[in-house]
Amino acid sequence: MARARLFAVALLVSALAVACTKKNPKYCGKDADCPNGGHCNTTTNACESADGGADAGDAGSDAKDASDASDARFRCTMPSQCADGGPDGASAVCEVDAGVCVECVADADCKASARPICDPTLHSCGPCTTDAQCAAKDPTGPGVCMSHQDGRCAADTETIYVKNATGCATAAAVNAGTKAVPYCYPQNGVDAVDPARRLLVMSGPTDLRPWTIAVSGAQVSVVGQASVTIAPGADVGVHLSAGSLYLRGLRVRNGSLAGVVADGGSDLQMDHCAVETNAGGGIFVDGASFDLVNTTVTGNGPGDDVGTSWGGLRLKNLLTTGDKSLRFVTVQSNNQVGVSCTGAVSGTNVLATMNTGGVDVSPTCGFTPCSADASSTCGAQN
Repeated sequence: MARARLFAVALLVSALAVACTKKNPKYCGKDADCPNGGHCNTTTNACESADGGADAGDAGSDAKDASDASDARFRCTMPSQCADGGPDGASAVCEVDAGVCVECVADADCKASARPICDPTLHSCGPCTTDAQCAAKDPTGPGVCMSHQDGRCAADTETIYVKNATGCATAAAVNAGTKAVPYCYPQNGVDAVDPARRLLVMSGPTDLRPWTIAVSGAQVSVVGQASVTIAPGADVGVHLSAGSLYLRGLRVRNGSLAGVVADGGSDLQMDHCAVETNAGGGIFVDGASFDLVNTTVTGNGPGDDVGTSWGGLRLKNLLTTGDKSLRFVTVQSNNQVGVSCTGAVSGTNVLATMNTGGVDVSPTCGFTPCSADASSTCGAQN
């Protein structure tokens, strides 16, 4: 067991050797690293006096020479010994078992906003990939990973909260839109978006009302939590008429019109959303760019677009610029054509099946669905 542990430590030392360029003031790689004209012993990586004896600048208190095998390499035992600072100005810390300075041993060691998560194997900071990572790092924040942007964990100061619950605000009020006093209605939250706050967290379990948005400036992100559902009633569930909107984790269900509409040259991105049983059709895109990922569109329609019947997706007046992309999308059991297009779009790993219009994907869409069965390479991955 001791030999196996020594071997594992040796591997970690090798992998992490580049994490810091300077272990502590006694470590050296060349003569210039040594004070008072001392010499760097590149075998031991220790500064020596001119006669090869005690460490230069150490007043002889910790004699080091080439014969001292037990002191051949510096081993840290505490963070203060890792004085380098790490990549990108992040604080370097000591990985005690290996005795080497690394960038991080826990998420708390990662200070750069776009590199908030510590890889426990490489001991290096990187972008977040899941909301759970951000919720664990900062339980007081929104618990949202902005993986679709720069990989930061979203801050409370950039977030507007919406939740239909006791104590929510029905209009502008002191602290309205905060986690403590969320807006009751999505439209109030959307209307409160400003240059500093461009993330909306919409939470369940109580259903939320429909809303419309015309984005001005940078992208607005809307993330659903706690199984939130938009219940459109007699309106469109979500209507985007300008700018860039990112939707994740929302369900839009049981409306009498289309579930989601994007038009006016806007840009719609959807990830892990569900659009279900909307009588006027699922998602209607008219003169807008779109990138739909890991999204299910089921049981919608029939919709009518100037005599063209459709059920799941209607993609028309396609733009010459921007995305026209469906990736890992499930379009199933809609009441008419599953995917209807006026031109070719990019369809990758799209499951389209059991749509009642006789056509799962219209030939004009320019792609073929992947299979009749969901799998790890076909349809939405949840």
